Amino acid sequence: MDYNVGHGTTAAVAEDISLDGAIPFEPPSFTNGDASLSGEEARFFKSEGFLFKRGLLDEPATFRQIIDYFWAQVPRGLLNRDDPTSWYNVPEDAWTEDDAVNVGRLYKGNWKARSRGGIGTESFLVDGIANHPRMRELAACFVGGPIKKAERVRGIYAIFPHAPEAKGQLGPHADYMAAQLAAMVFIDDIPVHCGGFTIWPGSHHLLHPHWDTVHGGTMAEERKPGFQAARDEVLRSIQPIEFSGRAGDVVFWHPRVLHSGGINHSAAGTTPICRLIVPCDYQVDGTTRWDDLEYGPGPEYQWWVDTRNFREDPIATRGNLFTGWAI
Repeated sequence: MDYNVGHGTTAAVAEDISLDGAIPFEPPSFTNGDASLSGEEARFFKSEGFLFKRGLLDEPATFRQIIDYFWAQVPRGLLNRDDPTSWYNVPEDAWTEDDAVNVGRLYKGNWKARSRGGIGTESFLVDGIANHPRMRELAACFVGGPIKKAERVRGIYAIFPHAPEAKGQLGPHADYMAAQLAAMVFIDDIPVHCGGFTIWPGSHHLLHPHWDTVHGGTMAEERKPGFQAARDEVLRSIQPIEFSGRAGDVVFWHPRVLHSGGINHSAAGTTPICRLIVPCDYQVDGTTRWDDLEYGPGPEYQWWVDTRNFREDPIATRGNLFTGWAI
């Protein structure tokens, strides 16, 4: 099984909340593409829960290899790389359970291409992206070190354009996973309103206290109603933002931030695109890791997540959101 049930972070939102879309984000002038953190960047990350590094990676050959590999995984020609009209009404009914196991689940125009034995563990994804020296160097600036060497990425995440007459809707959620830092790596250009990664800035401050520990992925049953109320407060009060940019741009984000795949409106223009991103997770090495056998990360649930819960993780309180971080 490659999805979770019963956690509560994806429970239906209140009826008065709109999920129509986000506004484009423009990085502040003090950010740059260096594998370092300035004081301003660190303060921005702590406040807003993310940092956008334009041009952090310059690996065009690796990006092309990943894109070609992604399209080679399409089962039985159900999607045509050269025919965008085949993307508008993605063939979910023809996507079998075996397909979901072998190449990842297709749901509402989202294809998270991943598998236990292959997709997500290839060297051009793991060493070419997650373990890239600039990625690891910057991850250590956030959470300290040594950084655990990645053994997989979550996969290759695609969002297809919806049909021109359709509207689209955001899907705000929090990942039920253990991580200290997450990153979304652009492996292709993503224009504005073409499905870019979307977050609710600052939402980590409101959502953090409802988890069991600072970094772990567990939430006691009695905490779930409070989390859902806090999430709805975020959705009512915070304007979501959407990231667009070029191949090699990277969004580093706090795992407690409320987020969503963007809405891909590109079919309304002259050049429909398939939005492609590679998500990576980071944590320090040397902790006592354990598998959550009920919800994951573990061998049955959230198996695609490389990071794990760890015994030294302190209980979450309102004042310890950044306990253990280097910033």
